[in-house]
Amino acid sequence: MGLGTFLTKGITTKISFLKTLGPLFLLNCFFTLPIALVQRNWIVFEPKILLLHVSAAIASIIAGYLIFTIIVRSSASISSISSTLSPAVALVLAPIWLGTRVSALQVVAVVVLIAATLYPIRSSIPGLRLGVTILFILSAALTTGFVSINVAMLGNEGVNLSETFIVRQVIAGLFYITIFPPRGLTKSDLLKLMQRASLISVGSVASVYALQGGEIVLMISILATVSLWVLLFESIASRSIPERSTIIAAVIAVLGVVSLRFVT
Repeated sequence: MGLGTFLTKGITTKISFLKTLGPLFLLNCFFTLPIALVQRNWIVFEPKILLLHVSAAIASIIAGYLIFTIIVRSSASISSISSTLSPAVALVLAPIWLGTRVSALQVVAVVVLIAATLYPIRSSIPGLRLGVTILFILSAALTTGFVSINVAMLGNEGVNLSETFIVRQVIAGLFYITIFPPRGLTKSDLLKLMQRASLISVGSVASVYALQGGEIVLMISILATVSLWVLLFESIASRSIPERSTIIAAVIAVLGVVSLRFVT
């Protein structure tokens, strides 16, 4: 996931990101087709299941736009912080859709964590005011967190891994291709998109497997480290140390999310 996020910045510097989102969503499906060939017991058209798929797709459409906008205007590491915060947001959302219990102390801890993470990077997206920057990062975390909750809900309804992942990707991909046709993409562009999609799809499928298998705390802790991996890849590629504010925000986010498991 970290490597795929890092490669996204290179793609957006050469191709309009709105033209790439549709192909990327659909290419994610391509790399998970082998799983779908084995898991054929899909129940996608049951009303409740279809509603869950559509809501996950809408959240993915919004998250994709927000995350790519952040990457285009700043860096992959800044966008990955929203993904790091998404588990904390999911913790607060879980009682609404999953019926789990969250203590007042956990809610306070999440609020403090988000504030502490956003403060160092409040001016890190050029061209966006403070309020808009915070709104973009929070919205990206919120929609990404909702997708995680949705994955768990689909698992509770008996939906298999391939259906959970592929259906929302197809819906989101068709939406973007319809609104923003990927005209002008070269073979070189497609190869870069395939490279990125292969990495993201592997990471996404692994997270779906873990979330539906009950390893939610473990998956949350691992996903929280994505921003640190992106920072590492950026440092190696640029041969320089990233901005201190980004490093501070990433470390706060990771330590905060991992420590949430001990807050009761």
